[in-house]
Amino acid sequence: MMQLFRQKAIWIRGAATCVVACGLFAQATSTHAADLKDVYGLASKYDADIAAANADHQAAIQRLPIAKSAFKPQLSAAIDAGLNGVNSDDFGQFDQTRATIAVTQSLFNRPNKALLNQARAGVSQADALLTVEKQSLLLRSTESYFNVLRAQANLRFSQSELKAIARTREQAERRFDVGLVPVTDVRDAQAQYDLAFAQKIAAENNLASAREALFLITGDADIQLNTLAADLPLQAPDPIDIEEWVKIALENSPELIVARMAAKTAKFGVDAERGARYPTLDLIGSASANSTSFERRVEDGLGGVTFVPSDDQTAVELKLEFRMPIYTGGRIKALVSQASAEATSAATALIAEERRTAQRTRDAYRGVVASISRVKALRQALSSTRKSAQATDAGFRAGTRTSVDVLRSLRDTYRAQSDYAGARYDYIVNAFTLRAAAGTLTENDLEPINNFLIEAK
Repeated sequence: MMQLFRQKAIWIRGAATCVVACGLFAQATSTHAADLKDVYGLASKYDADIAAANADHQAAIQRLPIAKSAFKPQLSAAIDAGLNGVNSDDFGQFDQTRATIAVTQSLFNRPNKALLNQARAGVSQADALLTVEKQSLLLRSTESYFNVLRAQANLRFSQSELKAIARTREQAERRFDVGLVPVTDVRDAQAQYDLAFAQKIAAENNLASAREALFLITGDADIQLNTLAADLPLQAPDPIDIEEWVKIALENSPELIVARMAAKTAKFGVDAERGARYPTLDLIGSASANSTSFERRVEDGLGGVTFVPSDDQTAVELKLEFRMPIYTGGRIKALVSQASAEATSAATALIAEERRTAQRTRDAYRGVVASISRVKALRQALSSTRKSAQATDAGFRAGTRTSVDVLRSLRDTYRAQSDYAGARYDYIVNAFTLRAAAGTLTENDLEPINNFLIEAK
């Protein structure tokens, strides 16, 4: 019995070990490397803003069938039954049942036509709004992705800088112990170390914030991102003319399309309110059936009651109904004035949006051109600072340079590394911003960047 108990205990421990191992394996496999398309795919399914935009779009496109329904026949049916009493010596209570079916067809209704045009413009506006949100999600996904890479690079450089300054501090302390350098070198090295340590803490916090922002749109807290390859090409905007980009934006910008459709919707709103002054003409057909059953008192000396058979009646009617508003207390006039003011406001907002679109496109274009130049300049600066740091370190070993010079060159080198990495990320974000401003940014634009994202080593 005791041996059997031990065997069961061993089996239970083995099963528990297997469960724990499987759980650890599942946890390990949930941490996966993702590229930009993966992040956008997660954001498309998880992000609350795009989910709300899709729901708003579905609600907005229903305006068209609602407006069209006013031009189709309207069919209704009604049934009522009642028990009634008659104050008569011959008749008492009677039952009445009535059924009616009616069909109405609008023949002329000017406001309904304006509302239909308004609904069509509203659907186009909803499509443009959804495009705006999709482009916004593409930009937010890209910015969040490269903000994490930027924060990771800054933390990595901060850690390397801290280690390098720690080595320099140790060298300064050893040189001070043997009387080769003054105490000011040691204190400068310690001050630089403390500053680098504080910057490392800030870099860790920035990385946590960047990951939180990525989690906000993807819902994945353990996602690991591929890094950007060193050979990413820097391509100038095509077309090269900035005014060509402005022209494209004025034709395709979804924000501008939204403003145009809003102006159209407001204009049709004026037509709808003005149309209320015109008559309406409807064709109405109806059919009804009426059944009545009476209770009749009979003077037979015994107080007997006799029921009269049902009186059934049917009626069919077909008519034209003409309605003409004559006086509404000034309501129509006020509504037209209100709609006209709203249309003027929408037209003015359209002009402002056209100007903003042109400005936004020019700024984005200059941002791409400037980021390309900045990447090239920082690449050269990085090479120069590395050579300068090597020469300064050699001079420090030879006794011709101080530890302060070494620390300064180290800080310049790591700052150049951080700036160079950030400039490359800025180039990608600026390129996407330019396409979004021009209204041409789509999911397909992720593919060229995705080809230069590699797994981190």
